[in-house]
Order: sequence, then structure tokens, then C-alpha cells
Amino acid sequence: MANNSQRPVQAAPLEMLQICVALRRDLEDITAVAVRQALADGAIWKDVAKVMGAAESTLKTNYSRERVDKMLKARMERGPARPRQPAVPKNLGGATPSSAHPLLPGQAGYPLSCALSYLRRTSKNTVGSLAYLTGVSASYIYRITSGERTPTWEVTKRFALACEADPEDLMFLWNRAHSLQTPPARNYAEAVRTLQAALRGMYLAASSPDLPRLRKTTHLTARAAEALLVISTDAVPTDYYLRWPVVRDLTTALRGDQQAIRPLWEHLRSLPPAADHGSDGEGPSWPAAAFG
Repeated sequence: MANNSQRPVQAAPLEMLQICVALRRDLEDITAVAVRQALADGAIWKDVAKVMGAAESTLKTNYSRERVDKMLKARMERGPARPRQPAVPKNLGGATPSSAHPLLPGQAGYPLSCALSYLRRTSKNTVGSLAYLTGVSASYIYRITSGERTPTWEVTKRFALACEADPEDLMFLWNRAHSLQTPPARNYAEAVRTLQAALRGMYLAASSPDLPRLRKTTHLTARAAEALLVISTDAVPTDYYLRWPVVRDLTTALRGDQQAIRPLWEHLRSLPPAADHGSDGEGPSWPAAAFG
């Protein structure tokens, strides 16, 4: 006769229902983000309606920018629903189910996992090579790029270098993933570089979209985006490109968090600009030599 103590403990019906509700809510959030990302990448509502098998009017209502923003804001406040795992008897000899789950949009660590995933996909190295260069296992590489694990800064830095990326571009995302504040810059030029690095991190998390394509979702020009994203060894961007509406629009175009980037911008504006920095005019400053 079989020993009843060896039988797995089944989840109660209400626990199973709780799991179904949690999964459905996660799926709704993921679907909403996927719809907005498809539109940002150039798809039209007709294409989305064909894929989803729904009326355009219904989709426009259910997945409007305002409604999706509210969904993600609510998700950030409550966190993803993670029901309690059914108990597993110790005498079964099996491992306890892992508590790790892939991160989803709205969670603080999601942008970092997206940036790491993009770097892995575009790297010339295999997963095995990245694991060797980073000093971790191949399975851990998969876990940090899927959001199941949040790496330490040392691992993040080695991973970025292995992918021929600048680790500083991931610092802002890493701090957010660990609920840490980015240290305040000591001077204006450093504050600009910190802001630019944070924006470049968002750019990586968004899979480095073509700059002209950003104009489809905001009033941002490709030139303004380039001025903020590209590292300049000659001078920092002029004040025209460092205005909050420009930074805000770029953050929105990259599907970043305005509330997270705003403190960096406010700290920058609280510092005295460099003597040779551009003015707050109506456009970018040009050197006198440009006029002959």
C-alpha cells in the first residue's frame, strides 16, 4: 500500500483560483505594454487589431496611452501579484519551488533586465563566453537578462564590459533596481554626464531605437535626442537641449520613468553652469567661427 505521506500536497481550490487571477492580471499588463510598444515601433491600430482579433475601437479604448500609463502606475504601487506557492513536504526529497519570477513592466528592476538582455542579444560573444568573462554561470546570465535575478554592481560592470558597453550607462538602472538613489554630482559638467548616462541606459533598455523613429511618439527631434544621448568630448549639450520638456519627451519616447529621471535633472539645474556653457536661448549655441 502506498504511503500517503509521499503524495504531493495539492493546492486548495481557492489557491488555484488565486494563481489564475494573478496570472491573468500579469498577462493583461504585459499585453498592454506590448500593444504600446508595437505602436511606438511603427505599427498601426489596424495591424494590432488583426493580430489580437479585436475591433480597432475597442483596442483604442482599452490600450490608450493614458489607460496603459494608469495600469503601470498602479502596478508600481502594488507590485506584481505573486501568490503563495503550495507547500511541498520535506520528505519528498524535491527542491522547494523557486521564489524567483521574471520581472514585468512597472517593476523597478525591469529596465535593467531589458538593457542587459539587449546587450546580450547584440553582443558578439556567446552566452558561455559572457559567463566566463563575467565570472558567473551561463544559467545566471539567463536569469539576470530575464529578470529572475538582479546582479550585483560588480557583475553588472563586468557584463557591460564583456558586451563592449560603458558600465556607467547602467548605473542609473542598477540603482533603481536596488532601490538606491544615484549619488549627486559634484559639479555641472558631471551632473550633465550623469543625466546623459541615465538616458543612455533607458535607450539600451528600449533596445536602442532609431532616433528618427522617436519622432513618431513625441515632438522630440532626432537632433535633440542625439544631443542628449551621444557622448561629446568637446562640450556638454547646450541649455536648449537640457530643458525639462526635452528631457521629459526623450524619457517618454524611451518608455522611461519621468519621476525617476526628474531628480537628476533638478539637481543639474541647481548647479551653476560652466562658464563656457551655452545660454538659455531659443536654440543651440553656435561658435563665432561658424559665421565666418
